[in-house]
Amino acid sequence: MEVPTSAVRGSATTTAPGNKRAKLSHKPGIPDGPAIEPTLTPTVPEPLGPIAAVAANQDDLTFFDRAKKHISNRTTMNEFIKLLNLYVMDLITGEVLVHKATNFIGANSDLMNWLKSFLHYTGEDEVVDNVPDPRTGRVSLSNCRGYGPSYRLLPKRVSFHVPQYTLLSECHPR
Repeated sequence: MEVPTSAVRGSATTTAPGNKRAKLSHKPGIPDGPAIEPTLTPTVPEPLGPIAAVAANQDDLTFFDRAKKHISNRTTMNEFIKLLNLYVMDLITGEVLVHKATNFIGANSDLMNWLKSFLHYTGEDEVVDNVPDPRTGRVSLSNCRGYGPSYRLLPKRVSFHVPQYTLLSECHPR
């Protein structure tokens, strides 16, 4: 039987000289993993499955056909489709869409009525009262002018009630 030798030193690898330990992690003849030859060619792509798309009904298609005929300009029609896409991506609300769409199809009342009914647009504006909140009595220090690095100058309307200190002899007669 032949004793394995190291190519570098020419000594036997089964015994370690002196204070050196033999390697136990790598055993000769046992591969670490499956031998895969690396290649630069990619794998063959597989086709993707069908994308589940919402089928457009006939009313939707007729709306776009009529809008295309009404607008009659390819660039303007592309801008109108971009506007509709902003609504689909939830970047604008239905009210904004109706307001902006009047620039494109506002002259055709049938198209505008179809769009409003599709969006369930009622036309009622939200009433916003421009009334400030009542004062809480607290001073917002971020609104006060800085007075040094760590102090703020309070407004004159703020007053502190400092208790009056009196002598004990005045409070309790002897």
